[in-house]
Amino acid sequence: MRRRLLSPVLGIVALGVALAGPAWGLSATGAVQVTNDPAPLRSHSSPQIAVNPKTGDLVAVESDVRGSRACAVHLSTDGGRSWFAGGDPMTKPFNDCGFYAEYGPLATMAFGGDGTLYMAFVASDFLNRVRNDTPRHVFLARSADSGRTFTTTRVYEAPDGNPDRGLNKGPMLAVDPTNPQLVYVGWRQGVNAADAKEKLKSNVAASSDGGRTFGPPVDLTDPRGADFPALAVDKAGTIHAAFWVRAVPGPTPTPVPVRPIIYRQSTDHGKTWSAPVDVDPGNVSAGHPPVIAADPKTSDVYLAWNANAEVQNTVAGYNGDLDLFLRVSHDAGKTWSDRVVLSDETVKSNQYEPGLAIAPNGTLHVAWYDFRNSPTNPLVTTGHSGDTGISDVYYASSADHGSTFTKPIRVNDRGIDRSKGVWSNNIDSKFNVGVAATNNEVYFAWQDTRNALGETGSEDIYMSSVPLTPVTVGESGSGIPGWTLLLTGLFGLGLGTVVAWGLLRRREAGSVPAPKGRPTPA
Repeated sequence: MRRRLLSPVLGIVALGVALAGPAWGLSATGAVQVTNDPAPLRSHSSPQIAVNPKTGDLVAVESDVRGSRACAVHLSTDGGRSWFAGGDPMTKPFNDCGFYAEYGPLATMAFGGDGTLYMAFVASDFLNRVRNDTPRHVFLARSADSGRTFTTTRVYEAPDGNPDRGLNKGPMLAVDPTNPQLVYVGWRQGVNAADAKEKLKSNVAASSDGGRTFGPPVDLTDPRGADFPALAVDKAGTIHAAFWVRAVPGPTPTPVPVRPIIYRQSTDHGKTWSAPVDVDPGNVSAGHPPVIAADPKTSDVYLAWNANAEVQNTVAGYNGDLDLFLRVSHDAGKTWSDRVVLSDETVKSNQYEPGLAIAPNGTLHVAWYDFRNSPTNPLVTTGHSGDTGISDVYYASSADHGSTFTKPIRVNDRGIDRSKGVWSNNIDSKFNVGVAATNNEVYFAWQDTRNALGETGSEDIYMSSVPLTPVTVGESGSGIPGWTLLLTGLFGLGLGTVVAWGLLRRREAGSVPAPKGRPTPA
């Protein structure tokens, strides 16, 4: 009887929810400006974002590569709706983090399971020297209060007068998910020039005391040399590293050599490493090395990057676009899946710089810069300075260990003009889209030119998020305001509940006849 009486109520509830709009659709929040800089020639570049697993605080780091050139930290305690300045991770006189507007990363971050924030960056003094003659040191900053204050350690002291050891860039970071005392910093060392005396090195230095001290760096490269290593640590403490081979010093041979992606791992906290494995053939026009992420609760490891599908992509007549690729290992790096394409566009366009984040529940989140909506989208066949069309930030996720992905959605609210600023224009100051995730929300950070006036080329940092809780209010296509429809549903729920309560009271008092064949309650 109760089920019969409640059926109309549930019907009214369903009607109210249905009227409120299409259920369970995911969409991004409005974009929020993270930086607050009035300088007309500002160029805020290469943002990364992280979320404190203990407090939910959001932290962003970036650098104004044509202004202060410092690594600047920004904090939000309300899910990204507002931002304020964090502490200073840099130590005097080494305050030049955005040196020569080089490609990122300028700084990378990770939270330990205990809520400690770790930040790796490379910095130099303002010596007013040419690029290769400026020693650049590697640092690790720690914060116990989500970036409000920092304690900073020098990971590697760059020698002066030796560019092959003094020019360091591309700081990467990984923290052991079960033991935050184990911290690893990676970077590229050396000069990418024909007159270099040494190869480019992919260095990794390890700390066993929470980043307070570090051992000497270990070079992961073979005689070919390579760019900076992407790092991740899994539940067993295994360090996973991936990097892109770069040309050896000397004149560039003909044809240009293909740059494969190399994978190595360490099971003894970075002391020794497995033999290098070419996990992907790569291509000639390698821009940035791949990014890597390890699920802290399974043996899944994810590797993502952008590249041309054709490995020898400088041959005459080749006109290919840059796609997003993914490989997955389900056995902690022992074997890797076939390469899959994450891009879903039907018209050729370029995708750049994928960022990865794994939520505590194991969902993989991927975001990237995408030119599918650009009215002019020149295809890149050489170099890596990027398009000068209109880019957007797109996002997709996988809840089945990378087997399938959701349909990509746009997470920025305004197209980004890449003819302005330092993201492109033969400057190429950028890094992978910043992505951070909880089980309930995904956060994104990117560099944006919407505030550029005339020829200023101003770039700011913006962010948005995608709530993973279904949203129904305000998504109706009926033309009726969402709040009105929701109130209609709630009114129906309240009215139905009152009616059902009255009928049940009458039923319990004996005024409603009991169904035939059943005894009347005493």
